[in-house]
Amino acid sequence: MVLARRWAIASLAALQKAAPDLFVAPTAATVSFDGKKYVVTDGAAGEGLDVEAVSAALQQAFSAGVDDVVIEPAVLPVEPATTTAMADAAAERLNGMLAEIGFYVGDERTVPVSAKTAASWLTLDTDDAGEIVVTADAAKIQTAVDDLVGEIDQEAVDGTVVTNAAGDVLRTVVAGQDGRVLGDVSGVATAFAAQLAEGDAVYTLPVAVTPQATTELARLLEVDLGAQRLYLKENGKVVDTWLISSGRPGAVTFPGRYSIGWKTPSQDMAGTARDSGKKYTQEDVPWVMYFNGNQAFHGAYWHNNFGNVMSAGCVNMPPAKAKVIYDWSPEGTDVWIHS
Repeated sequence: MVLARRWAIASLAALQKAAPDLFVAPTAATVSFDGKKYVVTDGAAGEGLDVEAVSAALQQAFSAGVDDVVIEPAVLPVEPATTTAMADAAAERLNGMLAEIGFYVGDERTVPVSAKTAASWLTLDTDDAGEIVVTADAAKIQTAVDDLVGEIDQEAVDGTVVTNAAGDVLRTVVAGQDGRVLGDVSGVATAFAAQLAEGDAVYTLPVAVTPQATTELARLLEVDLGAQRLYLKENGKVVDTWLISSGRPGAVTFPGRYSIGWKTPSQDMAGTARDSGKKYTQEDVPWVMYFNGNQAFHGAYWHNNFGNVMSAGCVNMPPAKAKVIYDWSPEGTDVWIHS
């Protein structure tokens, strides 16, 4: 296909030279950078003799031994060496490169390259078949490579997460970050230039990675109904404790293993007490965290008798303490209620 196109272009050029008055020169399509992206200037067909008809007539005359031959071939449109379709394909390929060009660490484009800078690295030419050929200037790329160390190297940052006993991450306290050190970049500019010429704009840098360490804090809210006390535990160790009031006889707080579900900073509570059958309404209950149906941890501003059973089934405590566990316990935190 390419050889046939080159032959046609060469034959057309020969005829144009021999009989220039019979031709209107075509205009080749071009691709250029407009400051943001590559754009196409459409080509335009010219007019000229039918090259294949001329060739066939001459071959027939030569075969017949005729010295003189009169040829009246049709005038046909003459496509430019670089057609609009060829330019469109090249621009699409180049703009795809601009969209992803940069220096990568793994799958992360750590150092993007602006479209304007990338275009300054590239030169567009055409080959004998009119195809647009891309070359890249390694010396210009080297300028960007020289600045890479400060943009790539980073210290490892150890992370901290809150989990439940199953190891599910419930909250990130400190986001960890792997450390990395840029390796030898002496051949990067040349290698990237070669990649760009082939249409590959993703350069993966040589980097040594130091993995972050992650500290897991398995948190547990443990309620001892007999002692009327709440324990905040991290990785099995008590980090804080205080008195609470759980459910009265006949409206007990049910023992069991649960987890924190829905949370709200404030809520009006209403219901029917299981022990007395009386309806109750309590407005603006603070720092509510449900763990078993309608049983919840929350603050209680209406009494100060903590250490004794007082509630209709919830676990209540001073509002300031309820705020502490509200902030400390993400949804999914383990809860253990026992006697």
